[in-house]
Amino acid sequence: MITTVKTVANPKSAKILILDISDLPTQVLKNTVVHCSTIENLLTALAQYNAFIIIIACTSARLDELIPVLNETPIDELYILNEGDPIQGATEPWWNKTTIVYNTKQLMRHLCTKLMRCFYNEGIAHRKNGNSGVANACMTESLRILDYSAQFI
Repeated sequence: MITTVKTVANPKSAKILILDISDLPTQVLKNTVVHCSTIENLLTALAQYNAFIIIIACTSARLDELIPVLNETPIDELYILNEGDPIQGATEPWWNKTTIVYNTKQLMRHLCTKLMRCFYNEGIAHRKNGNSGVANACMTESLRILDYSAQFI
């Protein structure tokens, strides 16, 4: 009996781009997080990490200026920290990838669990490709982030 192993062409890593939310405790997430103070910084990061799974977090106050970028850029997930501002975009194509949160604890929990799933999926893809060392590193990172996310429950 011959078994075939399906390989994944290019397992992707994830990047979280945070638009102007400086007080998030993201140090533990290391280099997977990029803090962007302006839309221009965010555009630069999007160009630099275009081969990555892109996760964006912003406040409701910054969403209006982010909408044109979202309409032109493929993203995996958008998290909006609702600060009471009107939230536009419910008819946009990226809206089904949007989660609205109401405090930084919720935002961190969502970011951590999303990143944990990304590392887990990347590990599975590497394992399918026979890259056990990289797969194990991804799985270990996934568990580390899951452990960190527990403080935001």
